[in-house]
Amino acid sequence: MTASARGMLWMFGAALLFSASVGFVKHLSESMTPFQIVFFRQIMGVAFMLPWLLRVGLSVIHTDRLSLHCWRAFFSYAGMAASYYAFTMIYIADAVALQFTTPLFTTILAILFLKENVRIHRWLALFFGFVGVLIIVRPGFVEISLGIPIALLAAVFYAGSNVTNRALSRTDATASILFYSFILQIPLATIPAMATWVTPDLVVLPFLLGFGVNAIAAQWCLTRALAVAEASLVEPVMFVRLPCVTVIGYFLFAQIPDNWTWIGAIVIFSSTYLLARLEARQLKNKH
Repeated sequence: MTASARGMLWMFGAALLFSASVGFVKHLSESMTPFQIVFFRQIMGVAFMLPWLLRVGLSVIHTDRLSLHCWRAFFSYAGMAASYYAFTMIYIADAVALQFTTPLFTTILAILFLKENVRIHRWLALFFGFVGVLIIVRPGFVEISLGIPIALLAAVFYAGSNVTNRALSRTDATASILFYSFILQIPLATIPAMATWVTPDLVVLPFLLGFGVNAIAAQWCLTRALAVAEASLVEPVMFVRLPCVTVIGYFLFAQIPDNWTWIGAIVIFSSTYLLARLEARQLKNKH
């Protein structure tokens, strides 16, 4: 299996897990603030990784690129905080659809900072994917909620996280990147969480634990995807989140998307399929 194919499979797993995380976040936001959810996510991430770290030793997290880890932690925290907040303000399907602009921002950043070669078919796939997002949002035709620019801002921050992740993957192990991501985000998450603290009921603890496990697994898949393939290639796979979160929103939160959501989804999925087919054909021609 080629590196591109492995990267796309890892990203597909990340997409499914991130979709489940959206359901957890939406449910937990009824009992605590989005900033608390991010805070607990990082605490659980460190707790899950400590046994592994004690077993393999501190040498595994040695890095000469601590400043880049700090930048990735900042981008990742800001992206999560913004996206979790958007989930409380607009339909989760709409919020996820808006975050599909992440590949566009990732491509731009990858060109500027990683000097990646972005071929014309990737630009076309990303362009039509963005058109699909516009069809869903319909700016100028429906009222623009504050959650919409917040969701778009989350996409920008996630793009920054993805590009720094790609750069770190050239020298640092996946587990090391994850550990620094969790540990460095705790100071960032503490102050907003404390400022908006609402003591949750014990009944939400199982959901909080499930969210933590799910989120960590999703982050692992995402990190592996960006480690083995170019960010501008694997990012469009994240479009599969839309039907997943639409189902979650319908059955768990009575959120019914309109027909425009599905029309936009068809455009997005078509562009993603086109990208995958052209990549496969190009790799076949090389061999």
